[in-house]
Amino acid sequence: MPPETLVYTGEMQVENPDVTIMHYNDVTISEKLLRGLDCPLSTSDMTTWYDVRGLNDVKLIEHIGQTFHIHPLALEDILHTSQRPKWEDYHNGIFLVARALRLNDKTLELVMEQVSLFLGAGFIVTFQEDEHDLFHAVRERLHRAQGKVRQKKADYLTYTLLDTIIDDYFLILDKTEEVIENLEEQILRDANKTSRNKIYQLKRLFSDIRRAVLPLRDVIGRFSREEGVFVEHSTNLFIRDLHDHLTQVIEGLDNQRDMLSNLHELYNSELSNKSNHVMKVLTIVSAIFIPLTFIVGVYGTNFDVLPELHYKNSYFVMWIVMVLIAALQLIYFRKKKWL
Repeated sequence: MPPETLVYTGEMQVENPDVTIMHYNDVTISEKLLRGLDCPLSTSDMTTWYDVRGLNDVKLIEHIGQTFHIHPLALEDILHTSQRPKWEDYHNGIFLVARALRLNDKTLELVMEQVSLFLGAGFIVTFQEDEHDLFHAVRERLHRAQGKVRQKKADYLTYTLLDTIIDDYFLILDKTEEVIENLEEQILRDANKTSRNKIYQLKRLFSDIRRAVLPLRDVIGRFSREEGVFVEHSTNLFIRDLHDHLTQVIEGLDNQRDMLSNLHELYNSELSNKSNHVMKVLTIVSAIFIPLTFIVGVYGTNFDVLPELHYKNSYFVMWIVMVLIAALQLIYFRKKKWL
C-alpha cells in the first residue's frame, strides 16, 4: 500500500475506543471521557492530556491526527503496532514510540503493548493499544497533586509517563531474577527436561525484552538533548535520569543473561554428573559379577570329572564363596570411595 495509508496492524481489539481528556494546573484539575470523534482542542492556559485507549478505530485515529496536525507518517507508525521504539521531531511537536511490557511470572508470558506519545505546545496525546490503563497511577498522582507534575508543563508529564513505562521494566527484572534463582535450585535438585525448556524460554524472553528496551535508550537520549518550544531546560535533568534508568535496566538484563548462560552450563554439568553416577554404578555392578560369572562358568562346564563336583555341600560352599567375594569387593570399593 502507498505511504501514509492508515491501517491498524495490531491484534488487540477494543470494543469502544475512547478518549480521556484531562485539564490541569497547580490549582485545579478536571477529567472527562469522550466517545466518538468529538475531541476538542484546549484553548486555556492549562496543560491538557488526551489519552486514547484502543487503536482499532482507524477513523478516530485519523480524526485525532487532523485535529492535532499529527503528521500522517506518525499516524501510520501509531497504527503499525510492531514499530520499534523511535523518535521523530516535527515542526509542531515531538513524536515518540515506546513499548510497555507486562510479565506473567508463572507462565513467563510477555505481553507487549505499543505506546505512542505526541508532545505539542501545552498538550500531550497518548495512544495506548489496550483498554487496560497503563497510566492509572499517574492519573491518581495528578488528582491528588502528588509530586511536581501539577506544577509542570506537558513535557514533564511526558517524562512521568515514560518513567512509568520504565519502572515496569525494573519489576520484570525482579520477577525474572526470582525465576532464575528458583530454577537454579530446581536444577541442583533434579536437572530434567522441564528445567531445560524453562532455560530456553527465558532466553527467548530476554531477547524480546532487549529488543524493546535497547532502542528506547537512544530515543530517551535524543529526548534529553531536546530544548526549545516543547521541552523546558528544567525538564532535561529528569529526562537524563530516565536515560540512566534505562542503562541500569540494560545492564541488569545483560547480567541476567549471563546468569542464564551459567545456569545452562550448570544444567549440562548436572546431566553429566548424573550420567557419570549411572555409569559408575553399572561399572561396579559389572565388576562384582565378573568373578561370580567366572565361578558359575567353571562349574557349569560339561565335564564328568570336576573337583568338588560330587561333594554333597558343594552348592552351598559355592554360594558362600560368591557372597564373600561380592562383600569383599563392596568393602574395597567403599574404602576407595568409589561408592
